[in-house]
Amino acid sequence: MKPLWKKYYLILPLATALLACLPQTASAQDKEDLHIVQVSGLVMNADSTQTIPGVHVFNKRSGRGDITDYKGWISKAFLAGETLIISAVGFKNREVVIPEDVGDRWTVIFALEEDFVDLGEVEVNPFPSEELFKEAILAMNLNEDQQNVINSFAPEVIQELIRSTPLQASPSANYRFMQNQQFVNLQNSAGPRANPLLNPFAWSQFINSLKRKKKK
Repeated sequence: MKPLWKKYYLILPLATALLACLPQTASAQDKEDLHIVQVSGLVMNADSTQTIPGVHVFNKRSGRGDITDYKGWISKAFLAGETLIISAVGFKNREVVIPEDVGDRWTVIFALEEDFVDLGEVEVNPFPSEELFKEAILAMNLNEDQQNVINSFAPEVIQELIRSTPLQASPSANYRFMQNQQFVNLQNSAGPRANPLLNPFAWSQFINSLKRKKKK
C-alpha cells in the first residue's frame, strides 16, 4: 500500500495541468462568442438628398466610436448586437442595433431627421416708435472718444480743413490728409502725444518746406 503523500504527489501535477487549461478554454470560448462586424455607413438627411459630415457614431454602452468624414462616410469595427448612437448638431439622435446575422461586414445608410428648435421672440428695438428711438439716441450721453469723433466732422472743422488744404491737391490727397488728421487726434487722445522733434519724417518735411520757400 502506497503512502498517502505519494498519492497526493501524483494527483497535484494532474490538477495543475487541468487548472492551466481552464482559462485557455474559457478565453477561446469568449473569442468565439465575439462576433466582430465591420460597419460601413453613410449618414444622410431624411430625404437622402445630401450627406452629413462630422456625425458622431459611437457605441451606447462603451462610448467607443468615430465621426464621419467630409463625405458623411464612416467605417469602423463593432460587435454584433451593440447599439450605436448617431448624433449630429441640428438633427435628432438615432439608435441603431447591429444585426447578429449580417456576417463580418454590414453596409448601411443612416438617415437622420432634422431637429427644429423654436426660439422665443426677440425684441431688438424696445421703443414703441421710431420717433422715440431717435429722441433717446439724441439724448444719449457720449463719452470723450465718441464726442471727439463727432467734433471731427463738425462744419467748422471741415471748413478749416478745406481752407488749409493746398488747392493743387487731388481729392484722394484730401481724403488721406483727413484720415491722417483723424488718426493723429485719436492717437493723441488714447496715448502719449508724439514729439515731432524726434520724427525724422517731420524734419524731412520741414527741410523741404524751407527749400520751397527759398525758391519762391
